[in-house]
Amino acid sequence: MSPYLQLIRQKKFWVPVLIFLCFDLCLQTGIYRPYLKKGSFAANVVRNTEYILEKKPVFEPTILVLGTSVAYQGLSLETLNKALEPYGEKVQSLAMEGTELVVQDSLIRNLLPKFPKVHTVLHILEISTPWVDQELLQIHTLAMLGELDRRIAFPIIFDFNYKVKYDDIGFLTFKSIAYRRDIRDFLLDPSKRLKDIGRRRKEPRLTPWPHENTNLPSISMYPEVKDIASCIKITNPNNGRPAPEGSDQFHKKAIWDTCDLARTNSKDITRTKRALNYFHRLEILHGDIRRIGKENGHEIKIIGVIAPYSELIKDWRNPERNRIWQEEIQKIHPDTVLLDYQDSLDGANNGDYYYDLIHLNKAGMHKFSDIFAADLPSILGIGQKKAK
Repeated sequence: MSPYLQLIRQKKFWVPVLIFLCFDLCLQTGIYRPYLKKGSFAANVVRNTEYILEKKPVFEPTILVLGTSVAYQGLSLETLNKALEPYGEKVQSLAMEGTELVVQDSLIRNLLPKFPKVHTVLHILEISTPWVDQELLQIHTLAMLGELDRRIAFPIIFDFNYKVKYDDIGFLTFKSIAYRRDIRDFLLDPSKRLKDIGRRRKEPRLTPWPHENTNLPSISMYPEVKDIASCIKITNPNNGRPAPEGSDQFHKKAIWDTCDLARTNSKDITRTKRALNYFHRLEILHGDIRRIGKENGHEIKIIGVIAPYSELIKDWRNPERNRIWQEEIQKIHPDTVLLDYQDSLDGANNGDYYYDLIHLNKAGMHKFSDIFAADLPSILGIGQKKAK
């Protein structure tokens, strides 16, 4: 008889299996979701989606912002809403840190049906992303997909052409696998986690949107940084140099991380297999936006906005990249608008506006949001139309 068959015939084999399944069934009910580690990708997607839905009775949007941390940190919803208030428009954000297109698609499919007044989606895009798009599912992507509707998650990871592994299926299927690190951290220091939960519940919720950038540090706090090579040398976390006043080691490492990314970023600006797969994924996402829009009674307008990057990575603004973007966007849908804001913050004070090479700080958010908000009425075609 096979040793595996002998094993499963023994009662003691089924005891830990049943304990695991019962434990996982408890987690499947959502009982652990309020205790997720603050700042984790899973906790962020839960907090932001629940917050947006909680505010729906008092703030139902007509325009949605979609994107990654570049949009999450880079746009002030307060500024955009003040600019559009005379026109009767309301802007809400689904942008979240670390959201690949597959997560953005899941967010759209979960949330857009609940907002039938939305007629426009502002999709904040990053010029280099098609050439560095992921082929394998990352842990943070699985964590966010697992907190959204998994009936959507299972098919779309295949639709988006990921190289799906058995581990990925297990992560999405079993909460005890998805939460294993989170639960371990909880058991190691439960008092800290409970304090964080208490503070979170006491946090005032004054705005109808989930986030406004509060980061004050800037690249200009490191005046010796003149290019990528000097950036890597000066901000290396292991170089023993203290962070200057106003910065800290976390900020210093964030700059170094983006400088290292810039150093290794692909210089192959052609229609690579990875780039074409990105636009395939983008086509699925934009198709779902338009499909759900029609179900809600709207022909949703999608406006792509290429976000600004630090002047230290000016070589990312390659004309060939711009051409490929324009052509691929038009292939997806000829009515999609693509706006280029890559150089909108260029100038002598450029370093004052960036937390690192890719993300804006608070000053940069306000500067970029003011520029974009001034253009937005004409972009939306409502420049001459005031709300009644």
